[in-house]
Amino acid sequence: MSNSTIPIKNIYHMLCYAWNVLDQSDENLVGSVKFDNIYDLLARIYINGTNSLIKRGLSRSYIQERKEVSTLKGKVEVADSIKKQTFRNGRMVCQYDNFSVDIKLNQIVKATINLLLKAPMLDKTLNKKLRKLRLYFSDIQDIQMSNETFSSLRFNRNNYHYRMLMSVSELIYQGLITREEGSDTKFLSFIKDRQMAKLYEKFVLNFYRRHLDSRIYRVYSPKIHWNLDQSVSDEELSLLPEMRTDIVVENKLTNSQLIIDTKYYGETLTTSNWTDKEKVRTGHLYQIFAYVNSSHFSGTVKGMLLYPTINKEINASYSFAGKGIYIKTLNLNAEWNEISERLITLIANFDNN
Repeated sequence: MSNSTIPIKNIYHMLCYAWNVLDQSDENLVGSVKFDNIYDLLARIYINGTNSLIKRGLSRSYIQERKEVSTLKGKVEVADSIKKQTFRNGRMVCQYDNFSVDIKLNQIVKATINLLLKAPMLDKTLNKKLRKLRLYFSDIQDIQMSNETFSSLRFNRNNYHYRMLMSVSELIYQGLITREEGSDTKFLSFIKDRQMAKLYEKFVLNFYRRHLDSRIYRVYSPKIHWNLDQSVSDEELSLLPEMRTDIVVENKLTNSQLIIDTKYYGETLTTSNWTDKEKVRTGHLYQIFAYVNSSHFSGTVKGMLLYPTINKEINASYSFAGKGIYIKTLNLNAEWNEISERLITLIANFDNN
């Protein structure tokens, strides 16, 4: 489906679920402003989140530095001082630990602000607010973000409040912006499908985690092991694809398990070279069937392919070798209460079948 057909307000709700920031009200997170594009939405989230960081105080950490100083500080690097002849000017090279705000988390915040300021379609008022915020990061060095920048992040109780902003930063870097040849930055009009697929998956998972009664349901995303007839070596096992589920919902009362695989595609169904009749993608059907057949759950196991759609709902049910397989759709262009009701109904119908 086209990202541009999903209302901005629904993207916002999906982001809130995916990032677990539902405890923050709309007013606190983005205010009551209407948004014309995804940049305005993410900029407002970033502005409010960064303001909270500043009020709380930017995180600091000890950073090892080596500089020429006029007073003794830490360890004197005699060899470097002699080589640079710093003693003639009453200075010396010292290595010391500095309790500084110039850490990776704050560097990413500053880099993200700089990226948003380059967006040509950003609202002028938001642009002005971002420029004011950037002044608080004047002592923090500029960095070029990369995939490794985010993969190396580690969160603890002292910096967990950065997590949501880091998610926004990663989405902006990987999903909204692509680099052309040279140093030019190209701004996309919306989120790329690859990032939307991740967002869609995390939204559905966290929606069920929040709204299904934990006394009855267990909602998680486990790895399923292959149901092999004989033992194999680790090397042989490594050749098999990993079966990492998107969402698994288990009903403790009925001893049943539903494995949900979310699929974000431009078209829910596809045609082949032999016929114009639309069908489910073969690979998707085989994948969910493999998940269901390989599950080690002791009760009833069923599978569901959940596609987003904006034009036609699909509610198909099949039974393969006694295993129930569902093909369902979720209209992301509907009102948010309709989207919520649809997701809850999918589980209710599963429980009743």
